[in-house]
Amino acid sequence: MDIAILGTITKGESLESTKRSLEELKALALTLEIDGQESVIQSRETPVPSTYFGSGKVEEIKLIAESINASILIVDDTLSPAQIRNLENILELQIIDRSFLILQIFSIRAKTNEAILEVRLAQNEYMLPRLVGLGKSLSRQGGGTYNAKGPGETKLELDRRKLLDDISRVKRELAKIRKAKDISRKRRRQNEIPIVVLVGYTNAGKSATYNSLVSMLDNYNSKLTFEEDMLFATLDTKSKVLKGDNRPPFILIDTVGFIHKLPHELVNSFESTLSDIKDADLIIHVVDGLNASTEEMKITKEILNKLDANEIERLIVVTKSDLINNPILLDEDFLPISNKTNDNIDLLVSNIYYNIYNDNVIRDLLIPFEDGHVVNYLKENNHVIFANYLDNGIHIKTSLTPREVKKYEKYIES
Repeated sequence: MDIAILGTITKGESLESTKRSLEELKALALTLEIDGQESVIQSRETPVPSTYFGSGKVEEIKLIAESINASILIVDDTLSPAQIRNLENILELQIIDRSFLILQIFSIRAKTNEAILEVRLAQNEYMLPRLVGLGKSLSRQGGGTYNAKGPGETKLELDRRKLLDDISRVKRELAKIRKAKDISRKRRRQNEIPIVVLVGYTNAGKSATYNSLVSMLDNYNSKLTFEEDMLFATLDTKSKVLKGDNRPPFILIDTVGFIHKLPHELVNSFESTLSDIKDADLIIHVVDGLNASTEEMKITKEILNKLDANEIERLIVVTKSDLINNPILLDEDFLPISNKTNDNIDLLVSNIYYNIYNDNVIRDLLIPFEDGHVVNYLKENNHVIFANYLDNGIHIKTSLTPREVKKYEKYIES
């Protein structure tokens, strides 16, 4: 395992917040089998343009590296090409910034063709302005798990033109995938089935919550999504149409986790994946009960704001209630749940239905026999109270959304 020094500047943030970010950086590094043994913090409002750290701190880092035999410096920020190059020349270490580290993890976690292309696009766009600055760092990537995929040695052989060509090619391939997804999304909207999206910080328990809801509402018949106690366990969105007994359906979507200082290249390249959030009727904001920090909640809300999804109805769910001993203090109302014991999962289902169907009304409809497809749709997708076959058609009493009231107005009995 490679040994690394973790470093950052405070930029006006509290020491506690800076240390918490470095702890997260250490966990990210460990994901790639890099051991961040020492941390260095410099109190500065702005980075030094040439070396990020001040000259005295750079010398301190050099001494620490020699004492622990470190080969890598990981900076908890995004570095410029000049900063990478200058730090390498002075320290004779491999220089990695936070964005590069996260991109490497994403490249390993990506499984579907769309996710692989999205990560590749983000990597290429990150690399484009850094071809010169990252030269030495990339040339050292001959081994180690953290170099299993991603930019790597081959990027040294690519000139700027080839990199631009690859960006264009990946964008074309993604455009085809997104066009097909847009068609599916349009059909989904035409069906008027409400969409519920799970969002939250990475490793907060989104996939576990998804599995709990699917298991409860689908009678354990569905294939569950991958869940593990690791950062960015899955990058691929997963969706399922769910409905409880005698209840109308909704679409549940599990999304990629958020993180502090998420590279803007990833936000841009995952535009299609994240667009599911903008289409939601209800957002379930999942919070890790063992680490329910207001900082992580703030980051999630900031990303939702960037996605223009901050006006969508939001339900806060705090996971791991079975492991919590002390009261959780949050500024907003929340529902504690346990995906291990299923505690309050039934209340979560009730809350979901209350939020997405609270403006439904009960109506009597008389549907002609020739419009039997309407009857089939209502039985499959709505809470039908009863259906009675008469001489002149089918009398149905059912729950309708405001949009459905307009759609089926001609059948509604006054």
